[in-house]
Amino acid sequence: EDEEEPMFCKLFPHSLIGKAKEWYLDQPTSLMKDWPVLEKMFQERFFPEDRHLEAKTSISTFAQGQSESLCEAWERYKSLLRNCPKHGFDSQMQLYLFRQGL
Repeated sequence: EDEEEPMFCKLFPHSLIGKAKEWYLDQPTSLMKDWPVLEKMFQERFFPEDRHLEAKTSISTFAQGQSESLCEAWERYKSLLRNCPKHGFDSQMQLYLFRQGL
């Protein structure tokens, strides 16, 4: 077992609000202590595969808006990356996709 997993299990509920918190509280106690399973079930519930693919597509097809400044475009692009933490694009590809969208 990863030594960080108990800490993740302990801190995770404090990061939740709204429907995510309600979902967590409805789970069996045994699940709350099994980080790999808890993480997988949470991601399946709140980040289904189609949503992940849409977010990844938004990154790969990024385009600067007509009246959007470079700084605004960069901030929006970084937001797309944050909203899809498992996008799989390395730093070089991220910069390439951003440049292509300018």
